[in-house]
Amino acid sequence: MHLQRKSSWLLALLTLVAVISVFYLLDSPKQSKEEIILSVDADQKAAIQTVTKEVSSSSPLFEETRLQVNNERNQLRQKLTQKITSDEYFVEDQNTASMEIDTLNKEESTEAILEMQIKSLGFPDALVRIEGENISVTVVANKLSKSRANEIIYLVKKECEDANVQVKFGANNY
Repeated sequence: MHLQRKSSWLLALLTLVAVISVFYLLDSPKQSKEEIILSVDADQKAAIQTVTKEVSSSSPLFEETRLQVNNERNQLRQKLTQKITSDEYFVEDQNTASMEIDTLNKEESTEAILEMQIKSLGFPDALVRIEGENISVTVVANKLSKSRANEIIYLVKKECEDANVQVKFGANNY
């Protein structure tokens, strides 16, 4: 009975991820980007690290990145689920696998929530990637400003207090 409950939650989360992915695929504007990378130290002070220019469309890149990360996570989730349901592993290993699945689910939902919150700040598109304590945020923006980066950093820090946040802005070209 407990395994069925976990399976139901897993199916619900995967469905949510699929719906969000389809939404992003249908809502992808064309753009080229000129980005400025900002990072935050322990005191939350932003400092310009590098400036790069690319002639490419970032929304298709966002979608490609989302799909790639989603595929990698689904493969990992399948391996962990097999580990949980297999009789070949100790209970401690199964518990560890279950906690890893919970962490994956939490990261996915946090990324989706942060992307929606960043879009609500007026950005046309955002891509959030969580890897441990490092959070990378890439947004499409018309202007490159420290104050906008600080808004995003503050928003992310509210959600994940101990995170190392890196913000990238891409110029919008409709």
